[in-house]
Amino acid sequence: MNLPLLTPRSRVMLFAPHPDDESLAAGVFLQRAIGEGAAVRVIYATDGERNCWPQRVLERKVRLRDNDRRRWGARRRNEALAALRVLGIKAVDVRFLSLPDQGITDLLLSGCGKTFWRLARSITDWRPTHLLVPSQQDTHPDHSGLAILLRLVLQNHCAAISGVTLLHYLVHGGSTSFALRSRILIPNQGEQKRKKKAILCHGTQVALSRRRFLGYAQRPERFMVGDEEAAPIFDGPFRSLERSYGQLRFEVSFSLKPLRAETTSLYLVGRDLKGTLRRFRATIPARTARFPLIDCVSGELTDHGVFRGDAFRAQISLPLTNLLASSSVYLKLDRRGWFFDEAGWVELPGVVAPIETAFAPLAVA
Repeated sequence: MNLPLLTPRSRVMLFAPHPDDESLAAGVFLQRAIGEGAAVRVIYATDGERNCWPQRVLERKVRLRDNDRRRWGARRRNEALAALRVLGIKAVDVRFLSLPDQGITDLLLSGCGKTFWRLARSITDWRPTHLLVPSQQDTHPDHSGLAILLRLVLQNHCAAISGVTLLHYLVHGGSTSFALRSRILIPNQGEQKRKKKAILCHGTQVALSRRRFLGYAQRPERFMVGDEEAAPIFDGPFRSLERSYGQLRFEVSFSLKPLRAETTSLYLVGRDLKGTLRRFRATIPARTARFPLIDCVSGELTDHGVFRGDAFRAQISLPLTNLLASSSVYLKLDRRGWFFDEAGWVELPGVVAPIETAFAPLAVA
């Protein structure tokens, strides 16, 4: 299947979690948009200031202070502007939100009303026709966390905008489900050359990962279109997922891998019966037991889940009686190693409930 048509009337907006993601994920798409005379705006969620190892190597510093990180973030912003110039995009069409690098998931879980407002305002003020966003299946937590933030923003704060074509891109991880559902954009020789040149503008990142970064210039770009990404997926440890009224059940299979966190964290996001966005966390046990489900904002115990299994394979049940049955819930298992997760977030669509309490418009706790 082909990607949605671009015309001189198109307005393309791309959200990038970090400086460099614009070139890695969509360097060819952005060139096509400019070539068709479309308006383009690029918004960076973070400045990438906490990518510490390239900074330690290039600056020959072991200990990095806050001012070092700020300076590094400024350097990465300048690299992003240089890369966009190569792709034909002017600095006036670029915005930096400067959200915390490696902290997007924490924003999602901690009560992020201001962040919701900033993201929503960016979209509603500019009114794009094509919106490029990271995939919730990306294994970098900033990417998948931003994907869920933007999904919630679009569902609940951008209702006045209609006819927006969503294009999800994946930078990190080898999600099979994304590969099977995505559409391919194959570059011509000139587009490939400019994409490579744009990637090389990100000198701080290429310094330690040149071969990996330039590999993105050699492959087609992939995009999942519309709400295709909302269908349940089975990446990472997930083997089955089932949502019924009042309960969520899933089966997982954990592999023994080096550089994994000693514990597995579970995150759950959904709307309660009043329409308020709620976020929960839990630590998954290693053997059959009940485990507490904690409200991320208040820190209070809200309920218990059930774990049946061992450190390698298990069935997990979560209560959903306090969440709105007709609204989607979002689930993630965090077994992070280094920067990356085993998988991103999973969306479970709403189900039909026998009786449902009326609720007010979404409020952010």
